Amino acid sequence: HTATMDVEVESSDVVRVVLQYLKENQLYEAAQALQHESGVSLNTVDNAEHLMACIRRGKWHEVLPVLSALKLPSTLLVDLYEHIILELLELRETEVARSLLRDECEAMNYMRHEDTERFLKLEHLAKRSYFDEHEAYSGGRTREQRRNELAQAIEKEIEVVPPSRLLSLINQALKWQRHMGTIYILCT
Repeated sequence: HTATMDVEVESSDVVRVVLQYLKENQLYEAAQALQHESGVSLNTVDNAEHLMACIRRGKWHEVLPVLSALKLPSTLLVDLYEHIILELLELRETEVARSLLRDECEAMNYMRHEDTERFLKLEHLAKRSYFDEHEAYSGGRTREQRRNELAQAIEKEIEVVPPSRLLSLINQALKWQRHMGTIYILCT
């Protein structure tokens, strides 16, 4: 006599495990199609500590590609892009900042249409020949404080999952079925 245990698994959890498998195996188009069709996103990163360190150090060239694969709230993306633009302006990288302001990404479109005043303020700052950090970083916060706030907000939105979960789950299931005598694996 075998004991059976019914376990309810959410279909979205199954989709997340499959999405992880697809991304780990560089099947990005398949992952994107599955995310689009299922409406389920996988907000996982390989190394959260490294990502948070990059945010705190302002290594935006490393941060943006990682975050582009995640589904983050529009308001958080707007905060992030605003901060990056302000840092670019502080570094006198005006052309790069203006280019980012013209970008058609979700965050900039959201800011352009839903937070017009904020967008216009950034455009105004980009036209100036000088940078006033007290005016730019609101609330008397420093660049570093703002980076820390962004890192904390982003950290709440992401998950770290062990690698190869799908293969591990299948392996565990096969071992269990073999143990229970409900499956026979042919050895070659």
